Amino acid sequence: MVWSSTDIEDRKRAEQKLRRSEAKLTEAQRLSQTGSFGWNVSTGERYGSREFFRILGYDDPRSVTMEMVFQRVHPDDRAFVVETIDRASHDGKDIDYERRLLMPDGSVKYLHVIAHGIGNQAGQLEFVGAVMDVTATKQAEEKLHNAQAELARITG
Repeated sequence: MVWSSTDIEDRKRAEQKLRRSEAKLTEAQRLSQTGSFGWNVSTGERYGSREFFRILGYDDPRSVTMEMVFQRVHPDDRAFVVETIDRASHDGKDIDYERRLLMPDGSVKYLHVIAHGIGNQAGQLEFVGAVMDVTATKQAEEKLHNAQAELARITG
């Protein structure tokens, strides 16, 4: 096959456009504190965006195993998460829950996890999802609740 200079330039432009698009998506995920992930139930293949792994507290996604991901789940929430994933792998129903992570420094992060089950071209069940760090929202809700309780105590 002979490539013309026009073909090569078109390919370079398409690759550059793809790189710009990926960079914009990465920045949007960072700004919104939302990471994306996918999981092919049949093959076990899993992938996650850079922001997905950053939210979990891992800098190098290439070295992260599923066991390491589950280690981050708060011990009180681990059974729920494992059960939810197991159920979804069998029935293909969407996933939507909020749970906590226990980080190595002892801090707690709150996550909202959503995923949609789809059939891929090979007829295999895959999940495409997002993980949102909702810690700031949870902390604000807790402060508001505490302030309301204190106000009720003072005025009551």
